[in-house]
Amino acid sequence: MDRMLYSHDLAPLPKEAGMAFKNVPDVVVRPKNGAEISKIVSLAYRSGVAVVPRGNATWGLGGCMPTCGGILLDMTSKMNEILEIDTEGMFVKVQAGCTWKKLLDECMKKGYIIGSYPSSFPSGTIGAWISTNGMGIGSYKYGSAKDNVLNMEVITSDGTILETGYDHIGSYMSGYNLNQLFAGAEGTLGIISTVTFRIYPMGVIKPTAYEFEDLRDLAGPIEKIVQHPSVKPLHIAYSDYLHFANQKKAGIDAPDVKNMLLVTFQGEEEFVALEEKAVDAIVAEFGGRKISDEIAAHEWEERCYEFRARRVGVGEIPAEVITPVKHFAPFIDECYKGFEVMKMEAGGVIGVVVDRSTVLYMPYYFKDDESLLGMTAFAFNFYLGDRAMKYGGRTTGLGVFFAWNLDNIHDACTVNFMRELKTYLDPNDVINPGHVVCGKTRFGIDLSNQIMGLGSSLIQNVKKLLPENTTFADNKARFRYDDLEHRKAEDRFHELGKGTE
Repeated sequence: MDRMLYSHDLAPLPKEAGMAFKNVPDVVVRPKNGAEISKIVSLAYRSGVAVVPRGNATWGLGGCMPTCGGILLDMTSKMNEILEIDTEGMFVKVQAGCTWKKLLDECMKKGYIIGSYPSSFPSGTIGAWISTNGMGIGSYKYGSAKDNVLNMEVITSDGTILETGYDHIGSYMSGYNLNQLFAGAEGTLGIISTVTFRIYPMGVIKPTAYEFEDLRDLAGPIEKIVQHPSVKPLHIAYSDYLHFANQKKAGIDAPDVKNMLLVTFQGEEEFVALEEKAVDAIVAEFGGRKISDEIAAHEWEERCYEFRARRVGVGEIPAEVITPVKHFAPFIDECYKGFEVMKMEAGGVIGVVVDRSTVLYMPYYFKDDESLLGMTAFAFNFYLGDRAMKYGGRTTGLGVFFAWNLDNIHDACTVNFMRELKTYLDPNDVINPGHVVCGKTRFGIDLSNQIMGLGSSLIQNVKKLLPENTTFADNKARFRYDDLEHRKAEDRFHELGKGTE
């Protein structure tokens, strides 16, 4: 049973997936430090046994899912400590299995913040998010996961322990930047055991919220904000009317707004006030309405709970793609069109402005996790990834399920170089095999671009023929999640500490 718990990530697979992947590890090991990982990996290298690192599995692309059994390294059980917080040098050193929330809380007690962190920060782990080079909260101001890394301890496929940079100073010199090499590699080139990265003086954090009639109306203010030479918010996020409506249907406290732009500022109070005034003027110019500080504060506090509506007992998966900022409005249309074409039970369209040129879209949908037909819902992800490329964008992750897409988002020479690099650093293919450079089944069959491209088209065509999924609506009607008195009568409402569940 314990091994079964490690067979999937946020996107659970139906039991039929076991026919294609040996996704249940043969053994689970809980190391305490890099030295123990080195010994395990050295043994696996000599034996040709796969080693898969795993954090808290908050991703949905199979990044930590075994494909051919082997050894799974549980990085969270015993490698979750904060090793050092140096406020004078403004850096922290942590073990890879530490959660972002644990670290953020400790830094904020000292008046500092982490530059950027994932929306899954209550359970998401340091090493895992850096391994995806994730975009998240704070990325607009401080960059993605890799941009704040100073140093990492990494164990390569033969057990060698590397230091990729320096703990106390940036790597500002010529030479190969190993931080950049391992960040975003999804654990396929080496296993991250500790990370040192920058922290920043906190000042004040001030979220502000604005309402718009149509989500596409956000295009104008977003384009003007990113062009502003002096305005650099900590975070820019957006949510549509479906997102809030479905939260209410699930009995969740949600504001009475249509489409929201949430802009969060951080810094000295007087400078934050100037930035807020500038954004207020920009939003007013495009017909937006500023809403209360209470709603803004509520949405900021809810920044890690985008998918609360899944409480009704359904799967809830986002499609994550990026495009240039200038294509925001037409691509919002593509998101809604995708829901319609693929007959999805739409959850909502949410996302963030990643930097001055890039927008991340996370339209999400409800699905049945317990049936094989539920897998056809991934047709929406395939569809939206294809549409993003038409706008100069792409999908944001590879994992197992989208490793084949590497050939679509890079030219042939670049892809070959990446695969040769993987082969050179991991000649026995033992470190997280079947991920990033090429998906692979339990039978050793590569899930090539040709095979998966055909499969993608087939799944999309099948999904169009199926009736629209109504799992969310059915469960909502059956259990009446938005009827508090009914939930109490059915004994499905319980007091837990100061809150309720």
